[in-house]
Amino acid sequence: MKKISWKRNLACIWIGQLLAMAGTSMVLPFIPLFLREKLGIAAEAQRAMAVSMFYSVGMFSFCLSNPIWGALGDRYGRKLMLLRAYFFTALTFPAMYFMPTWGSLIVMRFFASMFSGTVAAAQALVAVTTPDKHQGFALGTLSTAFWSGNMLGMVAGGVVVHYCGYMSAFLACGGAFLIAGIMTLLLVEENFVPPLKKLAVKNGARRWKLALPDFSFGVWVLLGLFFILPLARRCDEPFLALLVELISGEEKAALNTGWVTALAAAGGILSGVFFGYMSDRCKPLQLAIPALAAAGVFMIIQSTAQSLLVLGMTRFLVFFAAGGLEPIFLAMLSQTVDPAKRGSAFGWTASSRVFGGMFGALIGGAVIAWLGTRGVFAFGGILMLLLIPILIGAFKLIKRSKRS
Repeated sequence: MKKISWKRNLACIWIGQLLAMAGTSMVLPFIPLFLREKLGIAAEAQRAMAVSMFYSVGMFSFCLSNPIWGALGDRYGRKLMLLRAYFFTALTFPAMYFMPTWGSLIVMRFFASMFSGTVAAAQALVAVTTPDKHQGFALGTLSTAFWSGNMLGMVAGGVVVHYCGYMSAFLACGGAFLIAGIMTLLLVEENFVPPLKKLAVKNGARRWKLALPDFSFGVWVLLGLFFILPLARRCDEPFLALLVELISGEEKAALNTGWVTALAAAGGILSGVFFGYMSDRCKPLQLAIPALAAAGVFMIIQSTAQSLLVLGMTRFLVFFAAGGLEPIFLAMLSQTVDPAKRGSAFGWTASSRVFGGMFGALIGGAVIAWLGTRGVFAFGGILMLLLIPILIGAFKLIKRSKRS
């Protein structure tokens, strides 16, 4: 079996994820503005619900498909799944710009999300090619690619949308995914060994059995945390452009949204490095509880921001605190689950995360209709604080399951 350099693999996958996240962030943060300018949805409450639908449909599609991609990754290889996500997204994301109506945009969003999932595929590939003692470092480092790409894409997207228009941003998104796919095809390696268990054959045809995977109780508890965390953390995320618009006006909303979200991503970059390093050295609760408390407080403060500077600073602090939680949970998951099932586990993790984000987006749209744009940001902070006792209880259950 060929020896693979896990450091080289990590570096190549990191660059690919940087490009993919940059491409995504050139488009998605500006959807509220795109809906107003291209499709004519202008009223605050109506646009908030439209944004909720856009995000929720994509997340629902992603939740349905990602466990299947994870299981296929365990059977046919994680690199193949990463290539599938890159090349399909390179086609489907640019196609969204050319949808003439709100309904057709929603349909294309559904199919774009169904074949996406680069994050879970990249995490699974890194997890299976990295020694166990370096899992926390590798996954934490990989998370910096997500945040770095987000920061790069948000700044670039704001500039491109402002000066060149939305079509250029959507096409650049597709180009970034295409380059990432080609680079992964040529440079990333995987010593994949197909499982011995064969698919059941009946009447000369393959028969697939759809069932819940055979995970331990501790893994299921962690999957529950991956659902709850983004529900609280991302209920305000789709609506940042609305708050920026409220503070600074419509004229430079795209540019201002770009640099505010870039500051948030910078917090995520530092968070991934810091918490990824510390998660191999400290107990999870020692890191997770202070991170949750800080994120909740700063989310509430940002809801009161009257200037872009205050909004940007608090957004940075929120993402620094909250961004550290996922590497902690991912390292625990990688150490808890059977190595042969890591692809499937990371697929279910991605679905849990996105399913939580879907509910968060729906709840956020309802909160805006009830309390206004600022209300959803305060609401998210309160939810983060309420997660602290839930997290403590969940970790007790995980410890108990390991003893039994």
